Amino acid sequence: MAETCRQFLADCGINPERLALEWASAAEAPRFVELITGYVNSIKEKGEIGSAEGEADSETIKRRLAAAVKAAEARKPRIALGNLAKRLHKEGDFSKEAIEKGVSSKILPALRAERIKEELLMLLAQGPMDMKELSKALWADEGEIEKPLSQLVKKGVIEEKDGKYSLADK
Repeated sequence: MAETCRQFLADCGINPERLALEWASAAEAPRFVELITGYVNSIKEKGEIGSAEGEADSETIKRRLAAAVKAAEARKPRIALGNLAKRLHKEGDFSKEAIEKGVSSKILPALRAERIKEELLMLLAQGPMDMKELSKALWADEGEIEKPLSQLVKKGVIEEKDGKYSLADK
C-alpha cells in the first residue's frame, strides 16, 4: 500500500519522499523520536507542498488530490490492488522489486486513468478547454485523455463544440 501511495503521489505532482513509513515498537522510544525528528526535518527542507523541485503548483496539487481521492474509491484500482496482492501471495515474492513492478504495471495505470477522468471533470467545470489545454493541465498526453473524454461524451456528461470540450448542460 505504501508503494502505491508513493507512486500515486509522484503521478499527482508531489515529491514521493513526503511519505514515510517506518516501524518503531512501543519499547523503542529513542528510535521513535529519531524517526519523527528526521521526518519533520526532511519536510521542513522540502518546504510547503508545491514548492519542492519537480512538484506541481499548490492549486494543481489540490485539484489532483481531490481527483485522486475519487480515483482511489473507484472499482478498477481496488480490483487491481486485490489482484496484485493475490499474485504476490501466490508467488510468495514480497520483495521491494516485485511490489514496485506490480504497482507500476497494474495499480498505477488504473489509478492514473481514474484520476485523469475525475480531474478532467473538475477542469471542465471551470470552463471550456481544448485538447492541448487539457493535456497540459492534466500532465497527460492526448492519447490518455481521449478514452475518458470519449466515454464522457458518449454518456452525455461532456460535449464538444468547435474543438472545445465543456460539461454538458443538464
